Amino acid sequence: MIKLIFLLLLLTLSVHALVIKQMPISFSKERQNLTLEYMQKHYAITQKNIVITPKIIIIHYTAINSLKGSFQAFNPEKLPSSRSDIASKNASVNVSVPYLIDTDGTIYQLMPDNWMGRHVIGLNFNSIGIENVGTLNTLTPAQLRSNIALVKYLKNKYPSISYLSPHSDYRCFESSPLWLERDKGYRTHKEDPGSLFMSKIYSAITDLKKAPCHP
Repeated sequence: MIKLIFLLLLLTLSVHALVIKQMPISFSKERQNLTLEYMQKHYAITQKNIVITPKIIIIHYTAINSLKGSFQAFNPEKLPSSRSDIASKNASVNVSVPYLIDTDGTIYQLMPDNWMGRHVIGLNFNSIGIENVGTLNTLTPAQLRSNIALVKYLKNKYPSISYLSPHSDYRCFESSPLWLERDKGYRTHKEDPGSLFMSKIYSAITDLKKAPCHP
């Protein structure tokens, strides 16, 4: 019965147009230049703009329990001093992602989804990040439905996308050609968005590959 209800919810989503609300973060020329610097120093990529070819979708949670607080974390152009976990002499641009999903399932777009955001070590140059307001085991059914719909939308928009991964699995890509991080000491431990939440996404998305460490 539960499976039937879940499938009906997915069917309902599929017959309605995806609604994405615009809520842009500050992304001036300075932030773009800082992003270019990050690309060069961390990935040895030199280019004139921050446009990427997305190949991976990474699912996150913000570890902040409000939409306002989550937005405020991404809006500053430079990395705040409080982010000592990812602070580096080679990384002054603040974290960012194209999409932020509130607890009620509302999808907000913070920046162009083909611009490089800073959200995952080693893979920023080829991935699109989706952040969910909340923490481990607090993500909602509405967020689950919106994640599934947004992933399907992005896969259709960008045929180059072939992987779907939780942030917690980002290091699984280290031995693959998709990984370019030059700093061998630059790693963090991640658990988002949680195995149960991610397994439900995978049950609905079967045409994208998991991180290389999973069969």
